[in-house]
Amino acid sequence: MRNAVPLWVLPALTLAACSSAGYEKNAPSGAETVSAEAVTAAADSTSFAADIASLNSASRKRVRTADVSCRVPDVFKASQALERTAKSLDGIVVESKQTNEVSQEKYLPYSSDSLRHVRMYHTVANLTLRVPAAAMDSVVQVLTQQATYIDYRTLKDQDKTLDYLGNSLRNKTVQHTAKADRNTSSVDAASYNQQNADNTIDRQLSNLAILDEANYATITVAMVQPARADVVVEVNPEAITRAGFGTEMKTAVITGTDILRNILLFFVSIWPFILLAVAGWILVKRFRKTSVQA
Repeated sequence: MRNAVPLWVLPALTLAACSSAGYEKNAPSGAETVSAEAVTAAADSTSFAADIASLNSASRKRVRTADVSCRVPDVFKASQALERTAKSLDGIVVESKQTNEVSQEKYLPYSSDSLRHVRMYHTVANLTLRVPAAAMDSVVQVLTQQATYIDYRTLKDQDKTLDYLGNSLRNKTVQHTAKADRNTSSVDAASYNQQNADNTIDRQLSNLAILDEANYATITVAMVQPARADVVVEVNPEAITRAGFGTEMKTAVITGTDILRNILLFFVSIWPFILLAVAGWILVKRFRKTSVQA
């Protein structure tokens, strides 16, 4: 089948399914709707299902990212394999870009009316994937199994638990604090309340972003394949557009006639200078002759 996942990807998918079992238990079902109040409550929640004193606690807001640059035998096949793997793990392909970079280009004679166009190029692909955090290692493993050379591989695991908790505590503090003093003018009170509301929304959005990044890891991939040659036989534009021998002969005769006419017209246009030059030459010749006789 054209869209089937390669056999060497199956062990990685099995490992991802096992490692993400805990994540799927806690994740809401697709048919379940989430209200705006529930989203706001999640952004301001300070309660944790487990103790965050443990470094590997499930309650910690850990953001995982991966950045890999490598060489693969075929960029197109490797990109397709990674895209299928991400989608099979309920992830998404944020960006997938593929380009050909030409390093050398030449035109060589091939026949009387054609040229051989030779281009040396290497294909480059850049992908950005988002997959469940528990499945990130499996996707990276799928990539490294295809790589023949790895420029670099960077895995990051950032703990943003304190950032999340700090935003939640600030929002709860604002809710239990008096918004304005009695002596404050209505304009100042309105500005103060609006600023507090804006800050609260910003912190809620920041917490929602942390939750999203903690649930879904971001994988950035840069791939390149060995240089290849693209050889194409093309029509020689100079040969195909050149006129026939008879036409070129006729054109040459007309061109020569035009050149001769232009030369004659040039000398006719400067006849006064020619006349002065001839008169000067005669005078100089007579002067020399008189000087010799004397």
